[in-house]
Amino acid sequence: MKKILFILLSILTSYTLVYSQSWDNQDDSWGEQDDSWGSDDDGTQSTDNENGDDSWNDNESIDDSWTEDDGGDFNFGGSGDYVRSARPETKARPYQRFTSMPYDSSSQLITYMEVVEVIVPERFLDLGGDDYSLSDSLYQRALVWMQTKFGKREAKSMIDAAGIDPDGKEGQTIKAYVNMPLAVQLNEYKKVQAGIIKFDMELRFKDERYRYKFNNFVHVSKSTNGKPDDVTYMEYYLNAKKNTRGNDQILIACNNHMNNFIDDLKTTCAATPFIDDDDW
Repeated sequence: MKKILFILLSILTSYTLVYSQSWDNQDDSWGEQDDSWGSDDDGTQSTDNENGDDSWNDNESIDDSWTEDDGGDFNFGGSGDYVRSARPETKARPYQRFTSMPYDSSSQLITYMEVVEVIVPERFLDLGGDDYSLSDSLYQRALVWMQTKFGKREAKSMIDAAGIDPDGKEGQTIKAYVNMPLAVQLNEYKKVQAGIIKFDMELRFKDERYRYKFNNFVHVSKSTNGKPDDVTYMEYYLNAKKNTRGNDQILIACNNHMNNFIDDLKTTCAATPFIDDDDW
């Protein structure tokens, strides 16, 4: 019995020694792995190109590039002349003149002119409506438009001021010497009166079309010191070298007024009358 116990005790002791030795071998392997970072598998030292840590010391390394004297933006160690300014340099753009006025190079006058067609919808004629695109009808519409816009007495005065067309008439014609107030837009919220503008108006009518022509523009501004009113041809504002911004304000205001004036004329001549049709 004692012999059996002795044998078991010997086996247990041997197993304990073997197990302890295996832990010692594992600890040694960790040490070998630490050494492998600086050496190859055969125990030799790695070259500069093969070792990642040593490659930071190469001539083409990233650290050395910070000190190259190439005048770059990040030249901390170099002697470049570059100096980073606190605020980018700004340059004022030259003033751009207003160039949208319709200018007739042959007459050298500001001239608004267009031939406008008037097409009556077929449905309107099918319902028994009168053809309002005939010259007589267009003439009457334009005359009513003038009387509505300026008043009957003022419209008649403008037509009389123009006189009879010395060149004869081409179909129905309305000639007038128009004057209306001029308002200058100083900014988004403020307008000021800047005198009046005067111009020649000619409307010629044919069947299904008419032609408008506005030219000979004159700007009349009130004098504040008791002197006669200032009278300036609009073409002067186009070519004057002094006070260009003030001149452009007058030109822009005139152009806006004339565009609205023409739009009203077109709307009146193209409006389809209402038909009270019982057959519905």
